[in-house]
Amino acid sequence: MSFLSGEVVNLLLSSGVGALFQLMGAKANAQADMMKQLTANHELEEKSRDKVRNNTNSFFMMTRRVIVLACVFSIIVLPMVAPLFLNVPIYIQTEIETGTDWLLFSTQGTEMAWTEVNGIAILSWHKDIILSIIAMYVGSSIAKAR
Repeated sequence: MSFLSGEVVNLLLSSGVGALFQLMGAKANAQADMMKQLTANHELEEKSRDKVRNNTNSFFMMTRRVIVLACVFSIIVLPMVAPLFLNVPIYIQTEIETGTDWLLFSTQGTEMAWTEVNGIAILSWHKDIILSIIAMYVGSSIAKAR
């Protein structure tokens, strides 16, 4: 291998290292450009959100209120009040575990069934929705107070 003298090896290694550094620099520039683009997109999204939040159009505000009140009425109020006045049963989906477990042999399974409930049914998700609505209005009033 007489053709691989010290100068040739030095030339090849220097070229390889230079190419590697060039690729690393190009990757860093691409990431920097991507971050600039993401920042610009985020700023546009924030401007759009601020436009919606600061919209003083009374029709827009009334439409949002009607949507919220319709959801609250249909999801929370109606299922709780209807059984009191209309004698309408409420059906709740429940899980029923079937089968047995015998050492190595298991025939256990879970089936879904609809169970009739008379009276007022307050489920866990009713509480979650009510807490979310209260937190949203309290949070927005705190933000407006600042």
